[in-house]
Amino acid sequence: MALLQDLPDLSRDNLVEMSGWGIYREGRDLQRNGAVKDWLWQKPLLRGSVRAAGKVFTPAINLKSLTFAENRCSCPVGRRGQFCAHAIAVCLAADRESKEPVSRPVAEPKPIVDSAIDASELAAELQTIRCADNAETELSLKLLLPPNLESGAKRNAVIAKIEFLVDKQVVVPEKLFRGKTYRIEENHRKSLALLEQWGAGELAGLVQLKTIQVTRLIDTLGKDSKAVYSLRNNALALNAEQLEAQVMPFLKAAPEESVAPKVQIRRQSAVSKVPPRRPTAVESFRESREERDPSRMEVDGSPHFLAIRLPDRSHPIYRRALDMVKGNGFRSEPSNGRWWLRDQHKTLNFLAQNRALLEGTFNAVFTGNFKQRMAAVKELEIRCETKDSSGGFQIQIDLSAAGVDEREVRAAIASGRYYLIQSDQIFLINPDKLERLTESIRALTGNADAAWAPSLQVQLNKAQLNDAEAILEELDARVELPETWKQRSAALREVGNLKAPPLPKVFDDRLRSYQRIGVAWLWHLYQHELGGILADEMGLGKTIQAIGLILCAHRDHKDKNALTLVVAPASLTGNWAREIQKFAPGLSVFVHHRESRLQNSQDSAAYDVVITSYATLLRDQELFQGIEFPIIIADEAQHIKNRRSQSAQSLRSLNGRGRFVLTGTPIENSLDDLRSIFDFCLPGYLARKPAALKGEEKAWLEQRHQEQAVPYILRRNKVMVAPDLPEKIEQVVYCDLEPAQQKMYQEVQERSSRHLQDLQVAGQPENRIRFAALTELLRLRQVCADPGMLNQEFPLEGSAKLQAFAEILDEAIDGGHRILVFSQFVKLLQRLRGWLEEKGVRHLYLDGSTRNRLALCDEFNEDEDIPVFLISLKAGGTGLNLTGADTVVHFDPWWNPAVEDQATDRAHRIGQNRVVTSYKLIVSGTVEEKVQVLQEKKSVLLRDLLDESVASTAKVSLEEIRNLINGK
Repeated sequence: MALLQDLPDLSRDNLVEMSGWGIYREGRDLQRNGAVKDWLWQKPLLRGSVRAAGKVFTPAINLKSLTFAENRCSCPVGRRGQFCAHAIAVCLAADRESKEPVSRPVAEPKPIVDSAIDASELAAELQTIRCADNAETELSLKLLLPPNLESGAKRNAVIAKIEFLVDKQVVVPEKLFRGKTYRIEENHRKSLALLEQWGAGELAGLVQLKTIQVTRLIDTLGKDSKAVYSLRNNALALNAEQLEAQVMPFLKAAPEESVAPKVQIRRQSAVSKVPPRRPTAVESFRESREERDPSRMEVDGSPHFLAIRLPDRSHPIYRRALDMVKGNGFRSEPSNGRWWLRDQHKTLNFLAQNRALLEGTFNAVFTGNFKQRMAAVKELEIRCETKDSSGGFQIQIDLSAAGVDEREVRAAIASGRYYLIQSDQIFLINPDKLERLTESIRALTGNADAAWAPSLQVQLNKAQLNDAEAILEELDARVELPETWKQRSAALREVGNLKAPPLPKVFDDRLRSYQRIGVAWLWHLYQHELGGILADEMGLGKTIQAIGLILCAHRDHKDKNALTLVVAPASLTGNWAREIQKFAPGLSVFVHHRESRLQNSQDSAAYDVVITSYATLLRDQELFQGIEFPIIIADEAQHIKNRRSQSAQSLRSLNGRGRFVLTGTPIENSLDDLRSIFDFCLPGYLARKPAALKGEEKAWLEQRHQEQAVPYILRRNKVMVAPDLPEKIEQVVYCDLEPAQQKMYQEVQERSSRHLQDLQVAGQPENRIRFAALTELLRLRQVCADPGMLNQEFPLEGSAKLQAFAEILDEAIDGGHRILVFSQFVKLLQRLRGWLEEKGVRHLYLDGSTRNRLALCDEFNEDEDIPVFLISLKAGGTGLNLTGADTVVHFDPWWNPAVEDQATDRAHRIGQNRVVTSYKLIVSGTVEEKVQVLQEKKSVLLRDLLDESVASTAKVSLEEIRNLINGK
């Protein structure tokens, strides 16, 4: 079991994001009513069982990422891959115990896997319990041997009980508080590690051990440790002499291999020619009664009937087993203590659906009679074959067996039969495999409503290999992938498999380790004629990693053409040229912009890198279409997030082998942003979304596109890869409106509400009402920031925010700090500029009309006597390095917190050696505070989105805008 501290954040907000409020409330009620019977956390999987409406449901939740969270449950909702109330209930139960010790039912005896017994081959480190030599709380192990040790040893199946002594208090493993660190003696720690490894990473209160494993535990604990107890002797601790006399003789006499209970059959004498009579099921039961293990379910029968004996009533799994047999039509016969199902159709359908459940969850014993009679019953397996085909690969998947016609499989499923009878053979059709096969067909074809089929043949291109490999793993099919396939997908599945890129040593020495990995990732994609998105957090050096790719391609091509095209916002073209000159001075660069232009496509052959802007590319599109670029790099992807925009169309029209995008925010508004980017870097990889797609089909396609996109997006944040950066402190400063400002705000608010109501009464279209609402909302936000933007006669000093800013400014200057001030309103920045001039405070100013951006940045970073830099949020939110500042003030809030974070990262980036403090000025009781609440709701989704490169954020609805205006 993974440590409970490894559980992701299963807070209410995250669970609601996964499932919706309705499902969350149902799951919460189930958990509160004790419906969760047990659960198991084995990172990244959280499994459990939930009893509801007389049935037991078994959700399995993959929590590798909250954004990518997946659910599989035996209920109808879970079978469709959606989050159900049962999954939410298990998540809530696990989250609760991760925060405090909560009593859980003792799990059924866990069969100990037949792994290596040699202690030298077992992990000596304990994984599920934190331990340290200097911990205050002591923990020791109690191994309690059963009263029937002798019979258990003969069967090579000893059911033992495990308890802990925690500061001399008895605690079962299921109730141990895992959030604490314990002091554990070496012999007890090694013994717990053995139990943990044998139990597949879990420590349970009731376990089934082989005799050799019991012997190993006793030897590891030490015979004089008094840690071994006998339940036969009132649970007294056994000393070394008692162990040698009362325990070891049974263990030494036991067989070395597991021996199933055998039915004792009377045999005829050698001289008799009468063949021995096969015992009836009742006789077999009577003769094996003394040998039966009361803790395990026993299954007998044939293709025509089943007879199941349940575990003892006192056993924890009894209730679940009883629910199963009752729910499947079994009838109890008190005369022999078994539950019977006497119908061939029901018997075969039950086995097709529940054989794995009997073997796994219930750890059932199948009688020799059952095994003999069921020898001709097989299960249809999923077979998969792959082969090279036309530069890609072809996959053939079948659910079949030799001599089985696909049409017969279809007919059986259509009639509700999960089996086929053919002469002397019976084939079972596992519904779970059918479900997995159907999901695989949908995933591989990209068809949200694809029906199931016994077979599938599909052609894959190079970009689809990694995604297809993940699908085949989920399918659990036996398949041997071609070596070329493995080489292409291995590095995308595990960055550690990347090969070192062919970088010049001088350049390589300047890279940080994560930047070197980024270059290797880009180089791997380029070598396999693929593209991708480098989406590192702002300040981690996406530009230098892209330059590393250019250098690799230049060295690899040597005398051949290795021309790279860089397309960036006009304001960043000079920055790109400067960075290339700084880090790769050997590359010849031409900036195709303004008056400096290539005259024809042949002129490009004289350069290694051509840099241009999106607007210039659009004007000179015909010229660039005539050039074949090995590498095309698109910087700041917001310019191509609308696939219908002219910038996106002109970029897609270029001829490039390797296409890459650099962006800190791959998605700002919806998943359409990501689809538009992939239309450029991997054309045709993400299927086009049908216009009429709605409901579940739309949600399914969104999820598929997220899963497909992940391998081709590399995103790291500062905490992950640059822990040496100083911390960033974020603080919200709330202000109260000044009286005159308050009066003006109320007047604008009332006028806005009346205007929108009049438009609605007049029957105006929703788009017009929405536009009007946004305009009115803008006015309210301007009043909050500076009423002078609406009324020039209103003095700047009458703004509540200016007073708050003045305090921050005075304190910052006194403390030797330097400030970046961001606002989306240029008019406000201009008024602040005049106010600073009146105060005699030196400052710099930058907005969209500024031409000498880089010169201003250099001046600010080099001249420590300039304490303030006024910057327009949109003009200065990207492409600037301003590590000379250590304080950031956001004068007014923006809808998307990621945009604000980008602005803050102008100062909080590599090269900064001081703690960065970010202030956000918010006016209380106004639309700004409501925007702040909305922003906080979106921030969790945005953070997960940018970390895993998936999910989407909905645009602000008209109703939300109205509520903001009306103060709701």
